[in-house]
Amino acid sequence: MESAAYYYMPLFRPGAVVQLGQSRETVSHVMLRRSGLMVYLVGHESPVQSDTLRLEPSAFQLSRVPD
Repeated sequence: MESAAYYYMPLFRPGAVVQLGQSRETVSHVMLRRSGLMVYLVGHESPVQSDTLRLEPSAFQLSRVPD
């Protein structure tokens, strides 16, 4: 079996601390829309597009598991 593949991407989930410009914010909840992934922040009424936020990427390992 081939070695596992690792992918790195930000994981936006409730409670995650993100960087929005020069301020640090906390994720309230996340919603998927036609226009993309919208992230709601604690204390903000309108959503923010995920590409405007900075978050340390998480590592995901993908590998085949025998039946």
